[in-house]
Amino acid sequence: MIRLRETIEVARPIDEVFAYVSNFGNAAQWDPGVADSSKSGPGPIGIGTKFDLRVKFGPRSIPMTYVVREYDPPHRVLLEGNGDSVHALDDIGFVAEPRGTRITYTADISLLGASRIVEPLLKGALDRVGRNAVRGLEAALSGESPTPERSRLTDLQDRLIVPGLLGFTNLGYHWHKRSWKPLAVSLRDRTVVVTGATSGLGQAAALQLAELGARVILVGRNRDKAEDTRREIVAATGNDDIAVALADLSLLSEVRKLARKLLRDEPRIHVLVNNAGVLLNQRTTTAEGNEATLATNLLAPYLLTQTLLPRLRASAPSRIINVSSGGMYATGLALDDLQYEGGAYDGSRAYARAKRALVTLTEIWAAQLSGSGVVVHAMHPGWADTPGVAGSLPGFHRITRRFLRTAEQGADTITWLAASPEAARVSGMFWLDREPHTTHVLPGTAPSPQERQELMEALARLTGWKQRA
Repeated sequence: MIRLRETIEVARPIDEVFAYVSNFGNAAQWDPGVADSSKSGPGPIGIGTKFDLRVKFGPRSIPMTYVVREYDPPHRVLLEGNGDSVHALDDIGFVAEPRGTRITYTADISLLGASRIVEPLLKGALDRVGRNAVRGLEAALSGESPTPERSRLTDLQDRLIVPGLLGFTNLGYHWHKRSWKPLAVSLRDRTVVVTGATSGLGQAAALQLAELGARVILVGRNRDKAEDTRREIVAATGNDDIAVALADLSLLSEVRKLARKLLRDEPRIHVLVNNAGVLLNQRTTTAEGNEATLATNLLAPYLLTQTLLPRLRASAPSRIINVSSGGMYATGLALDDLQYEGGAYDGSRAYARAKRALVTLTEIWAAQLSGSGVVVHAMHPGWADTPGVAGSLPGFHRITRRFLRTAEQGADTITWLAASPEAARVSGMFWLDREPHTTHVLPGTAPSPQERQELMEALARLTGWKQRA
């Protein structure tokens, strides 16, 4: 048996450190000796929880299963790992210190079968592996990432169109992910509202946010579907602080009702994720007379955000995240026909117009809220394989299916914007894969100051906001 023992200190609270480290599904984020890691089943982490890892062993990687054998939060976790040729016991202790947390990591490693013969010869190599792992953990839990900025290379790729479109695919996701720092944070005692939370990106983001410990309010139209989603998230994460709020966001009356409920029930709201959206192939009007794509994708997030802003200000630091689309690059604002009453209706174009306006609204809100402790971001998920895409764009879905991201990959930037310290230091940006991007690539699509003002006036008129403000 070879014993490895390392001690580090990190400037993070013990509860947050324990939650991150004891979840060995995070191991690949910090241990360079782990090629892949995941939690193998639903439920809270505790005694008996299993994790599937692929551990690098020379030129190859070997599968190992780790099982939690002892669990004493936030002080100690003991995990037992088994593979075909190796057995490991990882005993990790945590002690609160005035400046953060001291972590003592002890690993007992035994080679099995014929490999036992060379075990003494591998002690030096395994020592280096252990030191690198703990240094990786220290880096994941320490230090401040630089303030995000747009890069000239990314701007160039976006403006060249084809490289930018490649970035929307699952290939782009995996390429960008190589440079990400682990999201080693906790959202305990933070309340997050997610609209459109019962499928696709919204459901994936809600689950990820629940995994980080947030109280999550799932906004959906269908009670049964919303309750099923709530139960699934609780079962998967062990976080039972998940609530449901019902609203058809195509109707302004229901948006107002939702806002009143949230203001009544939630003393604090730290994050609002405006995710609900619809893409219709035929022009449809709501019972209130608004074109449905406009109502759901633009009027609803405008009215909900405006109504919740006092609570978001009072809960600061807080964040607003508007889920847009890369399709908005194809168009500018259409202020002369927001309801799409003129000419032949094009559902994709109506969707892109609304998403363009939502990005513009993000920039306006960011300027208005500067210095308030409320930051506002827009993001697009890339090309993600969601029920909405499959149902609304079947031809596109069929052709691009091999290259579509999963909903979880598409939702990653929503979660990162809601949780990361870096995203709290900037506002008004448009994001893909945790990186800010330009908001326009085609001539004539950047809104003028006059158009921004006209957009705000039109939204206030269509929602009745000024009359109620």
